[in-house]
Amino acid sequence: MQWGLRKFVRWMHLWVGLITGVFICLMGFTGGLVGLRPQIATLLSPPASHPATCKAPDWNRAGQDITAFAHSEINRVYGPYGSDTRWHLRMATDEPIIFKHVIYDACEGRVLGSINYAWMDWTVDLHHNLLAGRTGRRWAGAIGIVMLISGLSGLLYWLLGNRDPRAAFRIRFSLTRRTPGELHRAFGLGAACLLILEAFTGIFLAFPQTMRGMVAAVAPVAEDVRPPRAPRIPDATAPVTRASLGDLMDAAHTAIPDGLVREIRMPEGNGNAQIRMWRQGDFRILGNNVVFVSGSTGKTLAVDRYSDRPAGNRIVQAIAALHYDEWGGLTFRVLCCVAGLVTPLLYITGFLLWLYARRRNAQPAQAQAVTDAAGVLTR
Repeated sequence: MQWGLRKFVRWMHLWVGLITGVFICLMGFTGGLVGLRPQIATLLSPPASHPATCKAPDWNRAGQDITAFAHSEINRVYGPYGSDTRWHLRMATDEPIIFKHVIYDACEGRVLGSINYAWMDWTVDLHHNLLAGRTGRRWAGAIGIVMLISGLSGLLYWLLGNRDPRAAFRIRFSLTRRTPGELHRAFGLGAACLLILEAFTGIFLAFPQTMRGMVAAVAPVAEDVRPPRAPRIPDATAPVTRASLGDLMDAAHTAIPDGLVREIRMPEGNGNAQIRMWRQGDFRILGNNVVFVSGSTGKTLAVDRYSDRPAGNRIVQAIAALHYDEWGGLTFRVLCCVAGLVTPLLYITGFLLWLYARRRNAQPAQAQAVTDAAGVLTR
């Protein structure tokens, strides 16, 4: 029975990989790049001068300077980490998925410059939505499902073989099929658990309502405190009153005085702003707390404190944090990124193993055909 199960699992792993391997590589490789997005942005950012004294930033003035520099409106704000004083601002453009990126030093109170990050914007949308909006998000979730099946079947196939764990990661380089097989096994086992984790959490984000329902079946999930969208302005040409960047910052710090602003999603039109804040003890790098602020008046509409949420909501936050590599520090982030980046290697070595197996199975048939032909000739 175990031999039959292992044979079926091998068949499943082989054909799921061959048929959908290109799409799995697409998700894995782009996910690996996206996972390192904060670190790449930091490396590309202009350096700060680190003056001896640091003045409190005037965010109203900062917003004016930043929009004047970029000649466009702020779309999203990313706060710094640790002792870094550089803020990363994503500026709106005419393109739906491509943005300008401006770096602002809050300590010196000046714009440091911009970075060429359009390629990352394109990669992010490719990974999340396959460049096709909501429809692409569902297809990305479908790829996550086959990625989960591929990872689980590969891991189960190795476990059913009663292999020696000490030789699992041994790689001997030679001009035979042994080297692709050992590369596939070693890198596959090394990345399997992380790829399975990323695939499962990615499915959750692609189909949030379905997955939240599954969580609600085992743990209480409170209603979303997100305020309703502001009504559309009937006259599209009428000017939209916007709260300043300083108003949003003040509202966030008033709502959660002990929090640090890590991300601001600016409102669209007369909508609402979402401000994510980090508090001591939060496991998410971006913080586990969200303040919703009116984009037109700067008034706080709702506060989502992680400490006040039931177990189901905490599970949802944990799943999202795992997928975005926000849990476990830089080491976990790098490991997840490497696991995604090696998916092309797994596909190439798996394809080579399949070719070698086809050639090996074809040789006896060819030899039998030659024997039969020789027998006919001698008659």
